Amino acid sequence: MASLDHSERRERPPYVPTPESQSYDEGTFKDLEKSLPVEKCTALPTLEGLTPVDDTPDGGLQAWLVLFGAMCIAFTTSGYMSAWGVFQAYYEHSILQDSTPSTIAWIGSIQQSFLYIPTLIFSRLLDMGYFRTMLTTASVVFVVATFLIAQCHVYWQFLLCQGLLTGVAAGVFSGPVIAILSQWFRKRRGLALGLYAAGASLGGTVLPITAKALIPTIGFPWTIRVIALIIMFGLALGNLTIKQRRSSSLVKGSLFDFSPMRSHAFLVYCFAAFFVYLGYYSFTTYVAALAINIGVSTSFSFYLVSICNACSGVSRITSGLTADRTGAMNLMIPFLALSVVVYIVWPFASAEVALLFVSILYGVSIGPFASLFSSPVLDLGEKDQLGRRIGILMSMAGIAMLVGAPITGAVDKSRGPVAMGLYAGSMMLFGAILMTIVRHMKVKSKPSYWCKI
Repeated sequence: MASLDHSERRERPPYVPTPESQSYDEGTFKDLEKSLPVEKCTALPTLEGLTPVDDTPDGGLQAWLVLFGAMCIAFTTSGYMSAWGVFQAYYEHSILQDSTPSTIAWIGSIQQSFLYIPTLIFSRLLDMGYFRTMLTTASVVFVVATFLIAQCHVYWQFLLCQGLLTGVAAGVFSGPVIAILSQWFRKRRGLALGLYAAGASLGGTVLPITAKALIPTIGFPWTIRVIALIIMFGLALGNLTIKQRRSSSLVKGSLFDFSPMRSHAFLVYCFAAFFVYLGYYSFTTYVAALAINIGVSTSFSFYLVSICNACSGVSRITSGLTADRTGAMNLMIPFLALSVVVYIVWPFASAEVALLFVSILYGVSIGPFASLFSSPVLDLGEKDQLGRRIGILMSMAGIAMLVGAPITGAVDKSRGPVAMGLYAGSMMLFGAILMTIVRHMKVKSKPSYWCKI
């Protein structure tokens, strides 16, 4: 009987649906669909619901180690260059006393400008994945060039070693390091940039004091060698701790890419930084030398640069903390206006107390711009163009730094210190106005004009 049933099942003809069966099946399926829970019918996600996930760490041991390494690099590169005012004053009254102050200022201007000018190339190489090679090579060149300064005796030797070589080597660090910090910090970006800039202020405070204390006791050549050893130690720590995130995308393409400049807001912001940097370093370059010229003691004059950098360091840290809540441009614009006031008042300060007050005020007023000027750029374009935007911004700032201090020195020589202060202050004022225009361009898409930006 079982075999008969099996044969009947095998010989059964294939199922052919009829209109009646189709209507029956459709109704059955509808009843079955109604009986299922709603959540089981809608459990699958749709493409429209998917949003990109921001995986920026914003903390953790590795992120803080990267920030520590960045601070060490800032201490030894930007900090060393922030101490240029001490070398300017020393060269004017000793080794290079036959050269004019404006001529000597070209050494510091080339050094400081090449801290930023090459970033157009080096930030692009960062996007292409060559950061580690650049970091090691630049560290070696920077240390060797600093040791060679101790052997210099004539102007062109100082221009080559202290101006060109250390400047180009430092330029390898500045743009790429800021871009790498943005890979590790987003919500705490202001704090990270503030601490990074504070590393430069710390170097600009410690190294001038070191030079002032050691030159009278062990001489200029051995003082430079001690500074070179400090720089070598700091760069070693930086090389060991800073690293590029593996999850960051490596962008292929040509070495020079100016496509980020199609953004009008980004382009205007670059010009704002350009004009600010035309006057930015004028104070720290000439404050010690001009103080000596009006009769202030040499020992006190040399400390003015350190005092200014120390106050700037405190201002940079507090600015980083504040900018995470208020926005970078909201903080930079009013403090730049305060810097303009300092430049107008500076030529009339003829006593030690007045110079001390002006140095403190300038350090505090310039701190927000020093720590945050690259922060708005990080949000003025696509994430994969970050290195290119920072490179373009810093290259334009570097050109301004190249000519800023020598022009200021030439104005001082031909027209006097009052005209010098007015020139430097007016350049920074125009930069602040352009930054205000950028803020207005960005705030149009915000719900309130006084929003964080």
